[in-house]
Amino acid sequence: MKNNITIKDVARELGIHHVTVSRALRDTGSVKKETRELIKEKANELGYKPNRLAQDFRNKRSNVLAVVVPDIRPYFFAKFVSDFMETAQEAGYTVMIFQSSEKPGVEKEIIDSLIGYRVSGVVASVTKDTIHEGHFDALKDENIPYVFFDRAPEESRASQVVVNNYQGAYDAVTAMVESGKSRIAYISTHYQHQIFAERLAGYKQALKDHGLPDNPNLVAEGGFFMKDGFNLAKQLMASKEKPNGILAVRDEIGIGVIKYLKNAGMRVPEDVAVIGFDNDPMGIACEPELTTVQQCIPSMVSSSFDLLLGHMDNKVMGFEKKIIEPKIIFRGSA
Repeated sequence: MKNNITIKDVARELGIHHVTVSRALRDTGSVKKETRELIKEKANELGYKPNRLAQDFRNKRSNVLAVVVPDIRPYFFAKFVSDFMETAQEAGYTVMIFQSSEKPGVEKEIIDSLIGYRVSGVVASVTKDTIHEGHFDALKDENIPYVFFDRAPEESRASQVVVNNYQGAYDAVTAMVESGKSRIAYISTHYQHQIFAERLAGYKQALKDHGLPDNPNLVAEGGFFMKDGFNLAKQLMASKEKPNGILAVRDEIGIGVIKYLKNAGMRVPEDVAVIGFDNDPMGIACEPELTTVQQCIPSMVSSSFDLLLGHMDNKVMGFEKKIIEPKIIFRGSA
């Protein structure tokens, strides 16, 4: 065997992940006793010697932060990343951006790789299918603080900054009711993450509180983009009980809704009011301009950055959850 045996060499010999080897050799993390002993035995057999210089280098805080998002294309994530980078750079930090492409496996690979990049802290919005945060333990084991924003795993005890999605949907329905709409539909996605469940719950509660029926035929689920809004609006307007108000879970979906309604000769908002979610700039490019639920990205960025630095400086020691209250931006569609 070669003289400069590494952790990856030990991992390869045993057929296990190098992160597990690292945890076992440093006696950190949740590695079973039998596995830990096996790893140490194999490391001794191969002649592994820890690189103290490299360890000292890793243990020093860098000025690098990481942002992990499920998709860089939607306006919300693109704007968050841009604003976060600007905020961090003004404070003297360099920012690395990673996209999980809505794949939990890719997300796990990213988290494992961040250790090697010596990042000082991480802000992350998880994939639509990430339920548990176990793979983030690798950061915890390396004393790298992390904060979730917008999307967090269910029952997570890591600090997070989230939007009051329930209230945003509730307020949007209330606004349409107050403008005289009584058959309000909801267009969501097939994604099961809790933020979409919260918006649906807000929609349903607002209907109940205003004495309107919760009609399952007025709830449509599909994709995430403009074409999906177009197709789902067509589906809703073909039903016997046509809606006169539609709440879309994303602005891009809402724009697709408006496009269909206009193509079908309907007036917006006179015949059908439409409200979206996100305050995407595309909303002011359609006619009429899209009324939307704004998530206050600047507040989310500043809160995420301050909370992460608080953990990095040991000023924030435990779990903190900051809730950003949304507000409706009224334009021409409602």
